Amino acid sequence: MKKSMFKTGRSVLVLTFALFLCLLSVGCGFKQKGNKEKLEYTVCDETKLPDELANIIEEKKNGVFKLSYVNNDAMYIAIGYGAHNRQNLSVIVDDVYKTDNAIYVETNLYTKDEIESNELSTDSDAVKAGTPSMYPYIVIKCDKYDLPVVFDVD
Repeated sequence: MKKSMFKTGRSVLVLTFALFLCLLSVGCGFKQKGNKEKLEYTVCDETKLPDELANIIEEKKNGVFKLSYVNNDAMYIAIGYGAHNRQNLSVIVDDVYKTDNAIYVETNLYTKDEIESNELSTDSDAVKAGTPSMYPYIVIKCDKYDLPVVFDVD
């Protein structure tokens, strides 16, 4: 009789703990989405970058990189996809938003043909792309925030 009560008590404890974890994870997800705020940004041409940032990118462009750079005026978020054996690659910004805890940046790498076949016009305000290159990267300029940057790069 004692063994069955022990098994039942342990099962109830395990189920209660599992339910607590589920509720905790759902609650955290709702908080992040509730405070999501779109950020205004521009895609910077390489000629408009601060010299120090341009030098850092030049050093890192052969490999994949993700970095943020802050000066007195703004925050720059740079994402590079490394060296490729073709020149028709562009980085597309899918989303840039801020929560209470971080700035989130979502980008993807496309060929010129993929952009055209998906009817993604880089002239549109919705699609912001970097210059096609063998070393595809993009630099996003936005207001200065004292928040970490979270990269979602495909």
